[in-house]
Formats: sequence, C-alpha cells, structure tokens
Amino acid sequence: MFDLIKNILARHNLTRIGIIDIKECDIINQRILPEWSKSAIIFCIPYRSTNDSATDGFSEYARIYDYHNFCQSLYTSITAELSENLNFKFKGFCDHSPINEKLAAAKCGLGFIGRNSLFFDKEFGSFVFLGSILTDFICDSKAEDIAYCNNCGLCIASCPNNAILERGIDRNKCLSGISQKKAKTQDEIALLKEHNIVWGCDICQNVCPHNSNAKISPMPYFSDTRISRIDKEFIMSLSEEEFKKYAFSYKGRKIVLDNIDFKS
Repeated sequence: MFDLIKNILARHNLTRIGIIDIKECDIINQRILPEWSKSAIIFCIPYRSTNDSATDGFSEYARIYDYHNFCQSLYTSITAELSENLNFKFKGFCDHSPINEKLAAAKCGLGFIGRNSLFFDKEFGSFVFLGSILTDFICDSKAEDIAYCNNCGLCIASCPNNAILERGIDRNKCLSGISQKKAKTQDEIALLKEHNIVWGCDICQNVCPHNSNAKISPMPYFSDTRISRIDKEFIMSLSEEEFKKYAFSYKGRKIVLDNIDFKS
C-alpha cells in the first residue's frame, strides 16, 4: 500500500517520503487535526536549484515563489490521485500543520536535526521544505529514534550574532528573524548591513558540511521561478499580484525596500 503512495508522490518529483503512526507524532495543533487521522505521510520538498552563491542579501528560499502556493496546487493533485487509487481519506498540510513535521520527518528516518535546529534530509540537505499528508490508512512502520548532527560546531562559529543555542535558535538574535522585523534597533540595522542581509539568512546552512554535496532540486517550480539577483528596482517593478508570490511579501513591500536601503 505504501509503495503505491510513494509511486504517486514520485510522479510529482517527491522521492524523499516516510510514513509514521499518528501516535508517534507531536501534536501541536489539536484543533486542525482530522479526527480520523491514523498515519502521517511525511515528505521533503527540495528547493535549492543551483550551487551558485547569491550576493544580494536574500536567502535562497526568498528568491523563489512561496512554496505554500506550490503545496496548495500539489495537494489538489496528489490527494485526488490518492483517493482515486486508495479507499482512504487524505488531507495535506505544509507549515501550518497539526503535527511537528520536523520531528516526524526525523522519526521516519528521512534525516536528522542540525545544531541550528533545521531538518537535514539525507539527500538534499537542509534546503528543503516539509509537507505532510494525514490519512486513515494504518501504517506498520516503526518510528526511529530522532537523529542529530555530529555537532562539528561550524554553524555556531559562523553565526554572526551567536543565535545558535545548545538545542535550537534564539530567534531574537537570528539575523533571519531580525531581517523580518518591522521595527529594528540601530544595532540590528548595523548587523544586517555588516553581514549583507536583506531578507533571511543562509550563513549556517552554507557552512554546513552536510550541504556541501547535497543534491539540487529536480522541481521546475523552483528553478523556473528563481531570481538570481534581487534589488530595489526589481522589488519596485513587481505588481502587487506578483509581489505576493514571494515569501518576503508577507510583511509588506516597505520593509523589504527599507532593508535594501539599510544595506546600501
């Protein structure tokens, strides 16, 4: 049964797939958990489409169309195919999920959790989004122990603001979080300028050895929508409809333009 599920997802270039009993999942939003849920299908969505390093201050996830839009379209197709071929219920989630997708992915054996708190897929590294499809199909897979990185310390040493803790991230210090704040202190603005940050931060990902040989995403959605260089003129040229297709749009255009000005 699970082989058929994997084959259906593989037709959409989703090949890093696991399944876990819902009882093994950390439920973080009981309100949106379907009462019929028995298992969670977890999969990785790789989004890095090039090994070239950008210098414009935008994180890799921000220079492609927002993956939430991708997932909405994806789930429309996948859940219809699954329901057509299998006599079970299916409901897809991404990010706003009733379960902790990162821990579920680790328990499925798809990868491990890094010192920087990111999930690392065994093939595509940390440049992945996670998705989940809940179903009333009962799986017989056993949950694995959560694996962690070997703690080499490179991400800790490379973080400009000492945001990486013993386990997890101090989001008040993380440059990615700071870049998304509407109101910033002068010290925070100076940090962004010093480290060439406009939106998001990939420093800890770029230095990680586990990403050095990670595969590139096979998904055209990300390679076709990727912008190699983002500047003020590009942001100002976008229509409101086009602007909203990017992940950096959710705080509004002004904050992105201000961040570019801070960097100048």
